[in-house]
Amino acid sequence: MSENLFHRSFQAACAVVLLTAGPVAAATVCGADLAVTVSDPAPVHDGGFTFLHPVVRNIGGIATTEPFTLAVHLPPGVVGTGTAPGGTCSTGPHGHTVTCTFPAGLDAGATAGAEVRISVASGMAPEVLRGTVEVALPGDPTPADNSATFDIEVL
Repeated sequence: MSENLFHRSFQAACAVVLLTAGPVAAATVCGADLAVTVSDPAPVHDGGFTFLHPVVRNIGGIATTEPFTLAVHLPPGVVGTGTAPGGTCSTGPHGHTVTCTFPAGLDAGATAGAEVRISVASGMAPEVLRGTVEVALPGDPTPADNSATFDIEVL
């Protein structure tokens, strides 16, 4: 059975299960469903840099069939650049957004990640700054798990 035919058969079978399941049954996501997580980076001194490692996981039942993006939004006073194995990263005009694009084909249960070097401006007072990461996949059935926050501690 070809892979494409398998995916269509799986999706059809899953739709039948979802349609016949009672309201008490837990719904299973049969298509691709991406979720993003991120841990706080190591504390950094003003004028210094640290690294952020956001991770996207396909928690759905099949591989992604379209490209997806991972965006890191940095607070004022912080700029970044990124790299992603299997993806391509670019930095927005002012350095406050790093966007990584990944091709279709992230398997169910698999992860994709990026390494974002974040640099803090010189002269910043000690404080905690908040940033966000977001993953975007057309048709993602569960948008509530498509963003996460992280804190940058400036020493």
